[in-house]
Amino acid sequence: MSVKRKAGLIQAAFGAVVLTLLMQPFGALGFGNYNWMLFVVLLLFFAMGADLKKIPSMIICYAIGILWAVLNVTLMGMMQGLPAWIPNIALTMAIIFSVLTIHDNLLSNTIFGNIPSLFLGLAETFFVFSIKPANAPSITPIHLFGFFLYGLLMAIVLVVGGTLLCNVFLGKDWPKYAYGIPEQMKSAESNGSK
Repeated sequence: MSVKRKAGLIQAAFGAVVLTLLMQPFGALGFGNYNWMLFVVLLLFFAMGADLKKIPSMIICYAIGILWAVLNVTLMGMMQGLPAWIPNIALTMAIIFSVLTIHDNLLSNTIFGNIPSLFLGLAETFFVFSIKPANAPSITPIHLFGFFLYGLLMAIVLVVGGTLLCNVFLGKDWPKYAYGIPEQMKSAESNGSK
């Protein structure tokens, strides 16, 4: 069996146990119906390359997304009585234009330019404001931020724990055999340096 397949099996077994255990507090606290939100964070984290260095930007931009959604809802409330197209269409265009201009244009190469996290915070906040589930407790943007942080904690545990277990069972060089040697390492090894 290849090292890559062995690593995948180790990480899958670890992930199955860890994710199941880490979801239990949600159910115990009455938020079991929101477990899916933890997996959205995992999806985002892994889609962004499972790069631990991106976590500060993810946290900040998710919070900023929440703030943009709160601003949007506040402005919509202030526009009650105006023709429906103003708060529903014109305001939405203005908010999206502002978000993209500020964060994807002016701040794109900064900690404030993580558009996927920002839009996730925005979208989940709109979800919380618009839907009140009958079979789950109501949540606020503060809950959302806590859920996001907990989802990131789960992602960190998966990456760090899975890597450590692979190191134990496959040796510290397992990534080289599982994923190949990057070109920089090849040239360094051929020159006798590391």
